[in-house]
Amino acid sequence: MTDRVLEGVTVIDLTQYVSGPYCTKLMADYGANVIKVECPKEGDPSRNIGPFPDDVPDKEKSGLFLALNVNKQSLSLDVNTARGRDLLLELIKDADVVVENLTPRVITNLNLNYEELSKINPRLIMTSISDFGQTGPYRDWKATEIVAEAIGGNMYISGDYDREPLCFGVPLFQYVAGQNALAATLMALYERETSHQGQHIDVSISEVVTSCIPYAFQYYTYIGAIWRRGPARRLLFGVDLWPTKDGHVGLSVIRSTDFEEIGAFLDVPEMYDPKFSTAAGREDHYEELKELYLNSLKEKGKDEFFHEAHAWRLMASRELTPSELLQCEQLIDRGYFLEQEHPSAGVLPYTGETMGLTATPAQTLLPPPLLGQHTDEIIRDRLGHSSEELTSLKQDNVI
Repeated sequence: MTDRVLEGVTVIDLTQYVSGPYCTKLMADYGANVIKVECPKEGDPSRNIGPFPDDVPDKEKSGLFLALNVNKQSLSLDVNTARGRDLLLELIKDADVVVENLTPRVITNLNLNYEELSKINPRLIMTSISDFGQTGPYRDWKATEIVAEAIGGNMYISGDYDREPLCFGVPLFQYVAGQNALAATLMALYERETSHQGQHIDVSISEVVTSCIPYAFQYYTYIGAIWRRGPARRLLFGVDLWPTKDGHVGLSVIRSTDFEEIGAFLDVPEMYDPKFSTAAGREDHYEELKELYLNSLKEKGKDEFFHEAHAWRLMASRELTPSELLQCEQLIDRGYFLEQEHPSAGVLPYTGETMGLTATPAQTLLPPPLLGQHTDEIIRDRLGHSSEELTSLKQDNVI
């Protein structure tokens, strides 16, 4: 067995921003040869998105780009030109996978849709990630994370009952869409071993959002009820975090005996009052119970609370800042963060293993590429074009 499970798989990466680059990053981490095609001079638009070291914008130092493009090669190529498109088709002819997250209209206008590409490479697997999918009345509409979350149904159930809907603080569903695209691509590669034919994969980010809230959807289809945002009285023991002297923590109650254990753990004898013994009683006396709970947290540190609660076998949570994540004993023990030296940005930590393969884990072998770093190598060595042709392509701004 190879040390890298996707060794020998060639991926042409026509993606930008988050969802597509995350999909191809995961493939690259496990050994796929990922060639990222970028516009000359500008590159992936995520190169312009911070954070940047010392807060100085630089296309080669974007934190977002660097995190999502480890282990890839960069080919700067203007596919809007005839020569650029021909070079891309040369690459695709012998590739295993193309991943793209342009709008369906754009990919069709470039004549790079699956119907065209499968003619030159019948074994090609083409994975398309778009906001609304390749079909339907919304197919050519554009969306951001807040649009996808709203239309997908997640925002309606996120936030407080008496306030406006909320979007997640990070583009979470872009990453989930990238993971879905990865899983679908791997299944298509596996199926191709039998059929010897490629196929087109159609991932809709808005549908990914809806797939992540089945309980809210089924609440309506099963009993006709609309799942609403959080109650005006926030749950004391459940999904909310509450303040300690240096951060926020939470406890979860699943069994009826959990509340009794929490009272003992917090050392608040008033919580043993019979009026708090049932869920209905705790609801009736919510404000009194809340005061007891919050007062017990005032002098506790969040780390102290977290570790002591788990020593009691309680389900406890604590918030962690990014700096605290880097120091998290669980992540450090598992070797989660990896350091990689970049020629422009220097040595930086990156998130590591996510799939959990123990015999063939992900490996970080190449730093994120400089824009067009591998252009000459790919066109000359992989495609066999001469130095004179390279010079001509540069003069014509094709590369």
